[in-house]
Amino acid sequence: PAAYELAVKLCNEYDRRKQHEKQLNVRKDADLRPASQPKEGAVSRTVTEIDYAKHEQTAKELERQEQEEHFARKKEEASQWCTLDHEHGPECRRVVGGCSRDHQREWNIYEKSTAEKIAAADRFRQEGNEVYKKQNYGLAAVHYRKALLQFDYTFPDTDEEEKQMNDVKLACLLNLAACKCQREEWDEVLTQCRLALEINPRSVKAFYRSGLAHLARDNFDLARDALQSAIEVEPKNSEVRTAYEKLQKKMVDYKVRTKEVCKGMIAGESEEASTVDEEPLGGTVPPGGQTSTAGSDAALNLGETAGTGATKDDKSAEGDAAEEVQTDAKLRRRLVDSAENSVQDTDMLHKGEDDHDDDPLGLSPKAVHRLLKGAVALAWCRSSQPVLWQSLAVYTTSSE
Repeated sequence: PAAYELAVKLCNEYDRRKQHEKQLNVRKDADLRPASQPKEGAVSRTVTEIDYAKHEQTAKELERQEQEEHFARKKEEASQWCTLDHEHGPECRRVVGGCSRDHQREWNIYEKSTAEKIAAADRFRQEGNEVYKKQNYGLAAVHYRKALLQFDYTFPDTDEEEKQMNDVKLACLLNLAACKCQREEWDEVLTQCRLALEINPRSVKAFYRSGLAHLARDNFDLARDALQSAIEVEPKNSEVRTAYEKLQKKMVDYKVRTKEVCKGMIAGESEEASTVDEEPLGGTVPPGGQTSTAGSDAALNLGETAGTGATKDDKSAEGDAAEEVQTDAKLRRRLVDSAENSVQDTDMLHKGEDDHDDDPLGLSPKAVHRLLKGAVALAWCRSSQPVLWQSLAVYTTSSE
C-alpha cells in the first residue's frame, strides 16, 4: 500500500508538472485583442480640439504589437532547442546540462580489458623511463601520469591481475616521485610516496624519497623517521645511508647556529649593559672656539672604563663576545674624539647630561630604548621560538 501511494503521488506530480509546462506560454485573450474603443457614456477625454483617448488607444496598440513581435521571435528561437511538448515562447528554459567536457577518451579506456589497460600503463612507464634517462623530467612525469590514468578505470577480477596492476602502478608512482624530486616539487613527492606506501608499506624508495622531501624542508624529525624506516628494511643501502648522514650533519649545523644566535643575544645584552653604565659625556668649551683637552681625556677614559668593564664581564661569560665588545669600545673612543673636536657636539652633550640628571634611574633615552627592545626580543623568542629559548636557558645556566 505504501508503495502504491508513493507511485500515485509521483504520477500526479508528473501530470501537474506537464500541465504547468504546457501552460507556460499560453497567453490570455485580453493580450491578443486590439485596444478597445471607449464605451458610450464614458467620460470624454477630449480637451479643446485634442482627443487624448485616441492617442492612448494608439499607444496601447503599438505596445501590443511589440509584445506580439517579441513573442514570435522568442517562439522561433525556443523551437530550435526546447524539447518540451508545448507551445514554445519566452517562458521556455534551457535544461541545465552536466559536464561539457568530452569524456570519450576516458570512455575508451574504460571499455578496454584489464590486461590491455595494464599493458598500456606499462608501455607509458617504459616511455617515461627513456625520457627520464635523457634528464627531461617534465616530459617523463607526463608519461607516468598517463600510465597512472589507466588505473583510474581498471577493476581487476582476479588476484593475479590485481598483483600485476599493483606492480606497474607502484613503479609509476615511485618514478613520478623521482621526477618531482629532481624538480624540487616536494608536495608532489610526498603525495606520490604516500600512495606508493599504501600499495607496499615496506617500499624503501618511497621512504627514501619522503625523507629527502622532509630533509629539503628542514623537517628533521619526519626525515629521520622516514630514513630510519628505510634503513630498517635495507640496512646496507648506500643512498639511504648517505641521506641519513646528511640529515645528521644538518642537525648538528642547526644546533651550532642556534648556539651562535644565543651567543649573539648574550653579547648584545652585555653591550647594552655597558652602554647603560656609561655616564653622559661633557666638558667645558674654552673661549676662542678651542676644544677642551681635559674633556676629551675624561670622555676617553670613560669609554675605556666602560669597554674594560664590558670586556671583563664578557670574558667571564664567553671569550668571543669579549672581542666584539672590545671592538665596539674602540669605535666608541673614535666617536668621542670626533665629538670633542666639535663645539656644537659638545654643547649637545652638555644638554643631554642635564636631561639625564632629571631621570630617576640615571639612564639615557638610548639605553632605555635598547633595554625595551631587548625585552621585546626575549618575549618574542620565548613565545615563537621555544627551541631557541630552551637553548638560551641552558646556555645561561651553564655560564652562571
